[in-house]
Amino acid sequence: MRTIRLSIQAISLPTTAWLTKKPVNWRQIILVLLFWGFTFLWMLPAIWSLVTSFRYETDIQRNLISLVPFPITTEHYQRILGDGLVARWFLNSLVVASTRTIIQLTLCSLAAFAFTRIPFKGKRVVYVLVLIGIMVPFEAILIPIYLFFADLRMHNTYTALIAPEVASPLALFLLTQFFQEIPTELDEAAYLDGASRLTVYLRVILPLATPVLTTLAIFTFLGTWNEYLWPLISATDRQALTVTIGLRKLAETFGHQTRDLGLKMAGAWVGGIPVLIFYFIFQRRIVSGIKLTSGFR
Repeated sequence: MRTIRLSIQAISLPTTAWLTKKPVNWRQIILVLLFWGFTFLWMLPAIWSLVTSFRYETDIQRNLISLVPFPITTEHYQRILGDGLVARWFLNSLVVASTRTIIQLTLCSLAAFAFTRIPFKGKRVVYVLVLIGIMVPFEAILIPIYLFFADLRMHNTYTALIAPEVASPLALFLLTQFFQEIPTELDEAAYLDGASRLTVYLRVILPLATPVLTTLAIFTFLGTWNEYLWPLISATDRQALTVTIGLRKLAETFGHQTRDLGLKMAGAWVGGIPVLIFYFIFQRRIVSGIKLTSGFR
């Protein structure tokens, strides 16, 4: 009988454990629902603009606020992509963003190396003066910069679009703080092996600074791609426009004296799709970069 009871208990135990239910974590469920609710509210303008870009203009004028894109039309995208200069504008944005990113990282990393590794008189004063530039908005120096390039007759050129913000005090500050965390013993070991300062910079400092350099490269590229104010003022020739300004002026040309919201929304998405692709490719690096630059670990 004892053997039979043990066998019955052995059989019934898994069934009892399977029937036991875990308590419902209502707090977690509420947090998840709130998260999805706020996410939907945050994405609602983007969803509306995407839906509007596929609607007929007559339907938009009849019912502006709608998330139903039926009947669907691609005429707005056809009109934008049918312009022969759109590819040229994308090329201009790519050249300007890539060139500025490369030059900015080169100049700022060299300056940060000098501030952290090369002793010279007045270093603190110069560093403070450079950091003051963080507090000066670009709009405050916009007119002098415009007049400077106008005197040189360099507007509507790549140089005028790239040069004004090629040196970033914020990037210099972040690189300087990062370089200070690199042990100087590594430099001394390299000097003992006969390395020059340029060799230390290229083979010791830069490889160790790859995370912060990658982060700054991503944010500089995205910021330059989305730049609006300076290209709007400097580039007036249609051949020299960047994609943000070109699509905006193209929508104004097609939608003269009309609202033409569908065309404007389509232009916004055509210009934003490369940024979305760029984000999805480098999303982990962007998130880690936000943690790195904000001080969170």
